[in-house]
Amino acid sequence: MEVLVVGAGVIGSVYGAHLAAAGIPVSVLARGARADSIVRDGLVIKDVITGASLQPRLKMVREIAACSPSLVLIAVRSDQLASACSTVAAVRGRPVLLFFGNNPEGRKALPQDLPGTLRLGFPGVGGLLKGSTVEYAVIRPQPTALEAAHDPALDELAGALRRQGLGVSRVDDMDGRLLYHATFIAAVTAALYRCGTDPVRLGADRAVLSLMCRAVTEGFAALRRQGVGGCPGNLALLQRAMLRPVAMCYWARTMQSPMGELCFAAHARHAKGEMLSLADAALARLSDQPNTESLRQLLVGSG
Repeated sequence: MEVLVVGAGVIGSVYGAHLAAAGIPVSVLARGARADSIVRDGLVIKDVITGASLQPRLKMVREIAACSPSLVLIAVRSDQLASACSTVAAVRGRPVLLFFGNNPEGRKALPQDLPGTLRLGFPGVGGLLKGSTVEYAVIRPQPTALEAAHDPALDELAGALRRQGLGVSRVDDMDGRLLYHATFIAAVTAALYRCGTDPVRLGADRAVLSLMCRAVTEGFAALRRQGVGGCPGNLALLQRAMLRPVAMCYWARTMQSPMGELCFAAHARHAKGEMLSLADAALARLSDQPNTESLRQLLVGSG
C-alpha cells in the first residue's frame, strides 16, 4: 500500500509519520511555507506524554496529479473540505479516499463523483505545531476511528497504526459518530471560549464545567432521540446524568493536564472558525429538541 496525506498539519503529520515508521510508503501533499519548512528542516513528531519522537522520511509532493496512491488520507478542517475535494479530484487511479476529521454532515458533505471509494474516519490524537516539530498526545479514551466495513486498504491502515501503538476502533456508523463528536467538541470549545481558551482556568471553573457536561448530556440524548447511531460508548457512559460528579472530576483533571492544551485548547484557538461552525451545526440540528436548555445556553454566541 502507498499512502498520500493531504493536509500537512498536526493530524496529517502525526499519522503520516507513524505510517512511514510502520514501513508504509508515505507521500505528503503540501505547498507554501509548510512545505518549505518540511523540506528545509525535516519533520519531527514528539509524543509529549511519553517523550518518544519520530523523524520519518516522507516524500513531499506539490501536485496531486503526479501521485498514484492506494489510499489518500485527507486530514483537513471541516471548512477546508470543499477545497480538499477539488484537490483530490485530480488524483490518478481509484484510491480509497479517507476523510479524517470534523465533518458533522458525513458523506452528505462530500461529492459522490470523486475518483475512488469514500471512507470516513476520525483521529485519536491532538497536538500543536512548533516550527518543524509537531508536539502531540494520544487520546487513549478516543482511539482512531475507522469504518467497520471490510476494505483491504483500511484493514492494512488499521494494522499499521496498531503496530505503532495507536488504538483503532472500527465503527459501524461513522456518519453518526462524526455527529456525536461534533456536538461534543462544540460544547468543549464553547466552554473554553468562555474561559479565554485557557484549559487550566476551565478546569477550575466548576460552573462552566457543569454547564459543559450538561450540554453534552443533552446533545447526546437529543441525537439518540433522532435515531442517530454511532455514539462513542466511553463518552456516552461518562455523560450520563447520574455520573455528572465523575465527569466533572474527569474533565477538571484533563483540562489541567497537558491533554487540555494539546487536545482541545490549541485547536480551539487555531481553528475558531471551524469550531463555531460546528456549534452552529449542532444548534441547527438540536436546538428545537426538548430538554436542550444547557446546550443552547452554552453554544448560542459561543464565540
